[in-house]
Amino acid sequence: MRQHIIALIDCDCFFVSCERKDNPDLQGKPVCVMTGGGSKGIIVSRSKEAKALGIKMGQPYFQVKPNFPTAICIPARHHRYSDISKEVMDTIKTFSPDVEVTSVDEAYIDLTSLDKVYKSTYTDIIKKIRQTIWDKVGVPVSIGLSCSKTLAKLASDKAKTNNGIFVIRPDKILDVVGEMPIEDVCGIGRRNSEHMKFSGIFTIREFLEKENGWIRQAFGINGLNLKSELTGIATSLVNSEQTAPQSIQDTSSFEDFTQNIDYLEHELNAHVHTACQKLRRWNGYCGCVEVMLKTKDFKYYAMEAKLENPTNGDQEVRTTAVRLLKGLYRPNLIYRSTGVTLKNLTYGEIQQSLFEQTKQHDDKLSHLVDELEAKYGRGIVKAGM
Repeated sequence: MRQHIIALIDCDCFFVSCERKDNPDLQGKPVCVMTGGGSKGIIVSRSKEAKALGIKMGQPYFQVKPNFPTAICIPARHHRYSDISKEVMDTIKTFSPDVEVTSVDEAYIDLTSLDKVYKSTYTDIIKKIRQTIWDKVGVPVSIGLSCSKTLAKLASDKAKTNNGIFVIRPDKILDVVGEMPIEDVCGIGRRNSEHMKFSGIFTIREFLEKENGWIRQAFGINGLNLKSELTGIATSLVNSEQTAPQSIQDTSSFEDFTQNIDYLEHELNAHVHTACQKLRRWNGYCGCVEVMLKTKDFKYYAMEAKLENPTNGDQEVRTTAVRLLKGLYRPNLIYRSTGVTLKNLTYGEIQQSLFEQTKQHDDKLSHLVDELEAKYGRGIVKAGM
């Protein structure tokens, strides 16, 4: 069986790194990025300096401010992070077309046989990738290298404390990961982890020592695949073909609680634009729009409506979304967030019904706005009233 060489590239403290890219004065300081703003913020990314202070992931800002006065807390700018993520992923793809983007800050790359192409060792190749991302994008990354996705993920975790690079060689797998807790394996899940511990399996070595028949009976084919991955036989290969989403959602919490319907509408319009822009990148159309409102005390309200014709245009979706918002809104309630979900997504041409004509609306004006924003920055074009 052909042995694969797979690397996992993971951006370090990605949101913080993005802020430091735009503001180099933040380098070396305890920086946190938080959702929302003001006292309602929640920490979602921390620099190593902030971690050293004792700031926890998910800690509310109102606790961080008095207890860690030197910490710099910045409201998240997800649109900017998305742009920088694309720069990182585009840079990775210059080394190999076999890249699987798994999140905004993480991607697998299949390097099998590229040592001959680059006339270099695999270790030197990932060092080159890491340095190139830093030189071109200005974002630090950690890279783990091994012969399966599962081992590459374990290696990338170790890379964060080993100068950004860590390799698990095929002949050293058990020496490196054998005594690691089984719950450290990505994808195990809480239920399977508890099942393994109940069966006396606490480490990766103990799991690999189990007979295949027992693993198959206890965990099915996925258990056997996991054993193969942990022994260096890749069963989940790098897939560069991204799957079109079944729905697209865009939401966020407000900087301050509000009862103002105009503010709610303004925020919702921004979410509509972002969601529709993502849909247009997939050359897709939505047939249903859902709007949600969440109150100060976390009560959740939502309403959806079908569109007359599938569309990817901001204006059509915005008109429906605002109508739904006004149907949900209650002036006596205080709100903490709003958002939109595009549903019933289709891609390509819709097969027409014999009895009902369905017309897709591919909004050329919105595509033009996308191009202008890509060139000059988000918000360069404003909608007239």
